[in-house]
Amino acid sequence: MSTSLPQEFSQLEHLVDEWAIEDGHERYVKRVNSSMEEIQSFYDQVFPYAEEAVAYVDKFDYSEPLPDDVANLRNLLYSLITVSLAVELWNQPRVKHSANTILTRVS
Repeated sequence: MSTSLPQEFSQLEHLVDEWAIEDGHERYVKRVNSSMEEIQSFYDQVFPYAEEAVAYVDKFDYSEPLPDDVANLRNLLYSLITVSLAVELWNQPRVKHSANTILTRVS
């Protein structure tokens, strides 16, 4: 049986299904559609592990696909980055004074 996260980060397993989002636009949509209580809870749970998690992910060669558990950890970190401004600056999911603006990247 494979795990969702590396063993060292098993305390965060319960966040994987909801917050380990690979796509940047989907992470943004998750943030703007979440309550501040949900965002703050996620932030408070992941932030204490962030430095250790970054060091763990950095041990892998990015020219190769990451193992699934490491990719999930990386995606939790990406979601942490996505919500950090909402928590640390705005105290709301959206950029202040942005109304219902949605960020969409066109390739």
